Formats: sequence, C-alpha cells, structure tokens
Amino acid sequence: MEHLLLCTSSSLLLLFLFSSVPITSQFPFGSSKQAYHHSNVTCIESERYALLLFKHELKDESNRLSSWIGEACCSWEGVGCHKITGSILKLDLRNTVPLYSDEDYHCTNCLGGQLTPSLVNLTNLRYLDLSSNSFSGIQVPAFLGLLKNLRYLNLSSAGFDGEIPHHLGNLSHLRYLDLGDSGFSLSTKDLGWVVGLSSLEGLVLSMVNLTTAQDGLRSINMLPSLTTLELDSCDLFIHPHLSQVNFTSLAFLDLGENNFNNYTVPPWLRNLTGLHDLRLGQNNLSDPIHALFDQKTSLVHLDLSSNRFDASTLKSLCKARDLTYLDLSDNNVQGSIPSEIGQLVNLTYLDLSSNDLQGSIPSEIGQLPKLTNLVLAFNKLNGTIPTNLWQLTKLQALDVGYNSLTGVLSEDHFAKLRELKSLRLTGNSLALNVSSSWVPPFQLHEIRMGFIIVGPRFPAWLRTQKEVEELDMRNASISDAIPSWFRVLCRNITSVDLSSNSLTGNPLEFKQHRPSRYRSRRIFLSSNKFDGSLKSLPLDISDLDLSHNFLTGHIPQLEVGQTVVPGMRSLLLNDNRFTGTIPKNLCKWEYLYILDLSNNLLSGRVPLCLGNLRDLRILNLANNSLSSQIPSSLGNLRRLSKLHLNGNKLVGKLPTSMQHLRYLQALDLGDNGLKDIIPAWIGERLSNLRFLRFQSNNFHGPISHTLCQLSFLRVLNLAHNNLSGFIPHCFNNITAMVSGLDGDYGIDPQESLQDIKGGREVEYYALNLLLVNSVSLSANNLVGEIPDEIMELVQLQVLNLSQNHLTGRIPKKIGNLKQIETLDLSMNELFGAIPESLSDLYSLNSLNLSYNKLSGPIPSGNQLQTLTDPSIYEGNSGLCGKPLPNNCSEHKLPTKNGPTDEDEGHSESDWSWFYAGIGPGFAAGLLGVLGILLFKKSWRYAYFKFIESACDKIWVKTTRLRRNFR
Repeated sequence: MEHLLLCTSSSLLLLFLFSSVPITSQFPFGSSKQAYHHSNVTCIESERYALLLFKHELKDESNRLSSWIGEACCSWEGVGCHKITGSILKLDLRNTVPLYSDEDYHCTNCLGGQLTPSLVNLTNLRYLDLSSNSFSGIQVPAFLGLLKNLRYLNLSSAGFDGEIPHHLGNLSHLRYLDLGDSGFSLSTKDLGWVVGLSSLEGLVLSMVNLTTAQDGLRSINMLPSLTTLELDSCDLFIHPHLSQVNFTSLAFLDLGENNFNNYTVPPWLRNLTGLHDLRLGQNNLSDPIHALFDQKTSLVHLDLSSNRFDASTLKSLCKARDLTYLDLSDNNVQGSIPSEIGQLVNLTYLDLSSNDLQGSIPSEIGQLPKLTNLVLAFNKLNGTIPTNLWQLTKLQALDVGYNSLTGVLSEDHFAKLRELKSLRLTGNSLALNVSSSWVPPFQLHEIRMGFIIVGPRFPAWLRTQKEVEELDMRNASISDAIPSWFRVLCRNITSVDLSSNSLTGNPLEFKQHRPSRYRSRRIFLSSNKFDGSLKSLPLDISDLDLSHNFLTGHIPQLEVGQTVVPGMRSLLLNDNRFTGTIPKNLCKWEYLYILDLSNNLLSGRVPLCLGNLRDLRILNLANNSLSSQIPSSLGNLRRLSKLHLNGNKLVGKLPTSMQHLRYLQALDLGDNGLKDIIPAWIGERLSNLRFLRFQSNNFHGPISHTLCQLSFLRVLNLAHNNLSGFIPHCFNNITAMVSGLDGDYGIDPQESLQDIKGGREVEYYALNLLLVNSVSLSANNLVGEIPDEIMELVQLQVLNLSQNHLTGRIPKKIGNLKQIETLDLSMNELFGAIPESLSDLYSLNSLNLSYNKLSGPIPSGNQLQTLTDPSIYEGNSGLCGKPLPNNCSEHKLPTKNGPTDEDEGHSESDWSWFYAGIGPGFAAGLLGVLGILLFKKSWRYAYFKFIESACDKIWVKTTRLRRNFR
C-alpha cells in the first residue's frame, strides 16, 4: 500500500510538471496515440524505410509491431506524425505489460535485439520511448546523440549496459531524459556531458552507477531549468558545499540511497525553496536539520526514512503544515510522539515505524481529517488506541503492529472506517471481541492480526471479506475447526497464515484458485492439531507449511496425468506422522528452495532424483527411518547451505561428490550407521561450514587436521564414534571459536541443531544457533594430552572430551575459556592437580571431572562454589576439599625435611627421571652382550647352540601334543 501510494504520488507530480510544457503545438507530453495517427497524412518514404530497417534488427516475440506493414507508416503502432508534413515526431515503443509474464522470468512482450542507426534518418523525431523492454545488455547507442530535435528520451528499465555515451550531451533541445532503473549496470565516469543539455527539465539516473563521477552534482548544477532530478541508488558523492545552487527551480528531488560524505544534510538544500517532493531516504543522515524546512512552504512530500534523525527533527517537521506525505521510518526517533503532530492538517500519509517511540498514541493524530495511511509499527508504544483514531473516515491503511498496545476492540471501533483496506495489529496485547453476526463496513485486502486474541471461535466475519489477499491470524487463540465456507474463500487469498493455533479436523482440501487472478499462494498452517491424511498437494502454491501437526498416511503422489507447475519454493511437512517412502514426484518441483520432511516415520531410501533440485538451499530429512547409503547425486545440489540427514539408518561412506557442496554451512549426519574415516576434503573444500555433527556413527581413524581449516566452524561434534589418535594441535586456527567472527550467516526460522550440553542432548533453534560454540569429542579412543591450543578457543561454551584415553594434566590455561558453560573431562586418565584458574570460569554451570587420576585440593571461589554435587569429582581418590567429604587437612602435610605427598605418590618429575635413567641403562647392557658375542667366538657358538637346543625341545613337545590331540 505504501509503495503504491509512493508511485502514485511520483506519477502525479511528473504529470503536473510536464503537462504544461509544450514541445510543439502538435506534440504535448501526455497525448494519446490518436493525436498522431493520421490516416490521411502521407508518410515520408525515407522515414518509412528507416523504420523498417529499425524493425528488422529488433526481436519481437509477441509480434507487437505486426501493424508495421504497408505505406501508411503514420498509422503504425507507436508511431506519431506531424498532421501536415507527415514527418515522424514520435516513436513510443514502451512495454506496458509486466516485464516477467511467465514462469521462466522471460519477458514475452518485450522488444529486444539491436538498435539500428537508421533512426538517425528520423530527423524531426522529438519523442523516443523504448522503456521497459529487454535489450539484453547492449550499450546505449552513441548515434542517439545525432537526433538533434529530440525533446523526450526514455530508455529506463530496458536492459542497457555499459558506459553512457557522452554524445547524448549534444541533445541541446532535450527536456526529459530517463536512463534510470538499469540495475546498476549502466554507468558513467563523468557527468560533464550533461552540461550540454541546456534545455533539460527532467533528469532521471536512478540506479545508474555514478561511483566514479565524484563531481557529478556540480555538472548537474549547471542546468538552470531543471525541475525534476532523480539520482537515487547511484552511489553518488553528494558534495555538501556547492558554491552556488543554480537549479533553484527544482520541484522534485530524489537523492535516496547515496553517499553523503559527512552524514549531515547538505546546507544548500535550504536554497531549493520551490521543492514539492524531497526524498533523502537511506542515506544514514543525522541532525541538524531544523532550519531546512523553515522556508519550504511548498513542500508536500518528504521521505527521510532509514536515516539517523531524532525526536527534534520530528518536532521541527510539525511546522511544515502543507505536508501531505511524511516518512520518518527507521530512524532514531525516541521519546513520545509530539502533540504538535496535529498541526499537519493536510497530512494523508504518516509513517513513523521502526523507531524508539514510547508512551501512548497522541489523540491529536485523530484530528488529521485527510489521513489515509497511518504506520506506527515496530515501536514501544503502549496504552490503548485513542478513540478518535476510529473517527478517521478516510483511513485506508492502519498499521500499529509490534508495539505494546492493550485493550479490547469491538464493532464500534470500526464502524466509521468504510475505506479501510489494510489492517495490521500483529504483535500487541489486543483482543478482538465482535459478535458472530458482525458485518464489517469495509472490504479488507490485507488482514494482519497475529498474536492478538481473535478466538476461541473461528472468526465468522471473515466470510464477508471477499477481497482479502493476505490473511495473518497466527497465534490468535483460535480453537476450532476450519469452516467449509473458508475453504472456498481461501482459494482467492494469496497468503494465509493460521499457524500456532489449535485448529482441528482434516487439513484443507486444496484446490487450485482462479488462475486469472493470482499466480501462486502461500499457506502456513503449522503448529495446529490437524489430523488425518493429506489427500493432495496443491499445484498452484509457492510455499506450504503443514509442520507440527498430527497428519498421517503417505505424502501424496501426483494423480495420473497431473502436470506440475514448477512454482513450489518451500515445502515443510516436518513433525507429523507421515509413513511410507519419500515420493519421487517431489523432484518435479525444480525450483524448490526448502524441503523439510524431518521428524516423521518415513522409510526407504533417499531418492536419487533429489539431486535434480538445483535451487535447493535447505534439505532436512532428519529423524526418520531412511536406510541405505547417502546418494552421490546430492553432490549436484551446488547451492545447498543446510543438510540434515541425522537420526536415520544410513550406512556406508560419505560420497566424495559431497565435496562439491561449497556453500554448505550446516552438515548434520549424526545418529546413523556411517562407517568411514573423516575425509580430508571436508576441511579443504567445505570452507563455509559453521556446524559439523557426526555424532553416534562408526567413524574411525584420526581426526583430520584439515578440519582446522574451517575458520567459520562453531559447532564440531564427533562424539560417540571410534576415532583414535591425538587431538589436533591446530584447533586454534578455527577463528570463529577464537574471535567469534564467522562472516555472513543466514538463519532460517525453521532451522535447528542437536548438540550435547551439560551431559544431555539439547536442540537449538533459529537465532539461538548464532550463540552456540561447541566442541564435543567424547566417547572415542583419543589418546595423548589435551592440547594447550584448545585453551585459545575463548568463545567456547561447550567442551566435552569425556570417555577417551587422554593423559597428562588439565592445562593451566583452562581459565582462558571465559565463556565456557559446560566442561566435561570425565572418564579419562588425567592426573595431577586441578588448576586454580578453573575458578575464573564465571559462566560455568556444568562440570564433570569424575573418574580420572586427579589429586590435591579442589579449587574454590566464584562460580565453582555453586557446583556442589560431589559426583562431578568422584573416581579421583587423590582429590580433597568441598564438595567431597574428605578434608584436605587430613592429608599428610609436607614438612621441611620430610617427604611431600607428591614424593609418596611419585610425581610426574620422579617418573621422568626414572625413565631417563632406565633407557640408557638398558641400551648399554644390550650393547655389552652383543659386543661379547661378536668378538668372543666360543661364547657365540655356545649361545647359538643353546638357542638351537631349546628350539628342538619345543618342537618335539609340540609334535607329541598334536599326536595326542589327534
């Protein structure tokens, strides 16, 4: 609604600006094609031939130029001639059909191809419009600069690319030039050529790349007749200090999404006193702005959205009493809405959303009689909605969503809102209390009542709303069955969200809606109490979410002869009770983006054809009973970012084709029967991995050192396998666990991950995943000492190395892990004292050091004092102190000359000296014996004779035993 109003405002302003600008007496801007189609006017032969050459080079799939035959070129589609001379004045080939009118995003009505220089022969051409076509990246032809009589040139949204030719600066009679909406593919390094457009009144360069045209605004400043200037999304350097502003006649100025170098509003804007429309959105601007609008008595449209303006700006804007449109959304406006807002009596559009506004909605807003759009969403407003707000009879859109508003809304509140089309109340503590026979006075297009109380009965008044396109009543306390009349109404709604209620009965029987009205629908019915089987999957739906219900039976197959419309983008059937196999028909939805069938009772193999879903980003088949091997075809899913196959019965090795999943961020293969080594290519090729979970499989061999190359890794879970060898010393190369930085990571709201925390399985959902840093290597056969490098992973929250064969001491730097919440080193062979630095772990809430060979006093102080369960230290006979019952004072204290406890227990240093002595001694003895045998011949004979005799006796005895056994 807001976008529509914005576009309408812009169009009306342009019409106002140019309707009174005569180009010739026969050629007004807004004239209809009938003004130029003169069947009795003779067509100039050379110009007709030029048009035919022009047509020959064009691609015209829809045959728009089918009328371009015969001699009377003045009657051809889009051609306008002088009514006396027959000279061609106008060529209007603008595409008026939506750009992408089929499923393949191909513009069927667009003209394309090449532009031939034959157009230069149209010497009197004054109007040329090729906008909204598709010329597929060709450059703007330089020969257009030879059309010296052009007054109007529009090449916007036409697919042109490359550098804008400076020859366009030769069009000294040009009054309107539009090269906008190129998608940042058009560019110019220097705007000096615009100085030659001395007659220019309208210049549109929206989305043209002006990054290197740093002094471009100075060139534009040389155009004194300019009334319309659109430079939004150009990355243009906005110079704050223009010595003199020449374009003081500007009525429309759009500088949105650019680079204001000092982040304050340029002072030269104050000189543009004739502005009707000013757009400065998305520039990160800040105050001061107060004096800017003191002289702008003509300003009617002001867009300051997505900047850093504060409450003082809002208060100062209340003086601009002619304003009809004010957008101050997404700023830094704090405090309450000033009561002076009621002075803007001409206001039709007010958007203060996404700020930090508090307090109640002032009743003065209810005194704005012309208000059609009121948007106050995403603030901290509280209290009830003022009663006089319901007196705004012209209101078409009301959005107060995501605040802290309270109260009960009744039929009386809506009695006068006959024009209302959009109602957004989501995310407040409101309740709707109307009778079952209520007939609203409006026909809504958009209804957003999520998280407010609408139930418990299904709202009967929806039956009267015949024009609804979007319906959001999620978590609306509805405990009822969906009535049959809604199933009919639902066919015309593009987006339905009734999730997180207590809806019962069978799911909707989906039927295709009227194809002439909408292309696809989005239906969200998750977290309800639907049961029964799903009879069919709708073919006209782009997003379907039936997760977290009680649906049974098989996932529907396509009916015989049924063809698939490949528009499905997301299919979520997870957390139900579906049985059977995964139907191969799902592979026909080739544009599928998300497929989640997890937590069902599915069996059989993972279909090979899933590898055909080349657009798939998320594949979740976890917690079913799928068997056999992981198909190698999954390696074809080159865009896949999350793959969850955990909790199945998969066996075999990892297919090497998975190394091609370069964008993979989460890989969970835990709780299967996979038997393999950890391939080196995981660390070498899957460089974007954040979450890697292989828990409870049969992986064996050493932990690959290439895992240290996964610098973004945040969760590494290799627990409950048969891994052996040492823990790699290079773990400190995993920078995400050291610094916490992991680059750009997108979280899907449905995403989850299972991991071990505090000795139990924990499931992390959505945004909580961004807070997890965990290493779990428990229940393997790892040996050696705990590497000191692990103590550099200061972002770790979970470290579980239990149930291995680790030896040595607990590293003294354990206190570096300041974020650690769960630490489990139990069931190893660690010895020595517990480091005192353990008491520095202020976040520690789960500790297990049991069943090692630790000795000495247990550290005390800080967070350790709260861990009072003695079982976390049991199995260490040498430990003493709280919470264990044995007091350290009972242990023998060291004396000055006597032995210490470590002497009696043989400290690590004692054993080191022992081994240091016994090794050389054994070597010396062995060399002595070998030396004697080498140089003493009689001893050598006697030794080998003894060996030979012993071997003979052993042979005889074993032979007798074999005979007796037989």
